[in-house]
Amino acid sequence: MSNVGPPGSSPTPAIHSVLMPRRILYFAVGYTLGLVGIFIAYASSEAFRANAPSSFGQIPVGVVWFGAIGAVLASLYGIFVHNQDWDPSYDYWHYCRPLCGAITGSIGSLLYLVLLNIGNTSAVKVDRPTFYVAAFVFGFADKAFLQMVHNVTSVIIKPGKTSN
Repeated sequence: MSNVGPPGSSPTPAIHSVLMPRRILYFAVGYTLGLVGIFIAYASSEAFRANAPSSFGQIPVGVVWFGAIGAVLASLYGIFVHNQDWDPSYDYWHYCRPLCGAITGSIGSLLYLVLLNIGNTSAVKVDRPTFYVAAFVFGFADKAFLQMVHNVTSVIIKPGKTSN
């Protein structure tokens, strides 16, 4: 069976549809609820806030949460867009999203701080909302972040030539 394209075009082969496993959605919703629960506990409990660290040096600890929430949003977006043409090779990606987003958001925010310090001769005042936005973006766009890190390391650390 073929799909019909625009008039005058050749028919394209049908795409084999694979439905998204529901467990992926359950994981993403569970992660979202867990992250919202952490936010509610932090916002409403003085004891929770008193026992949680406020920063890692100049980096506010909230970047971890914002990176994770950006990653979970990316996962939900992928679920909504690709639930009818699911690629099972992304299953593990969805399972690891909050962890990967927390890491890429945190490292991305640290790189942002380093770049701010490079361009200034005096100490940089940490603007928490800016770091939160950076962490969210780096958590959401982890593939672009990892590609950027790959490109930078390829320039700095070039593989040696092999001799035959």
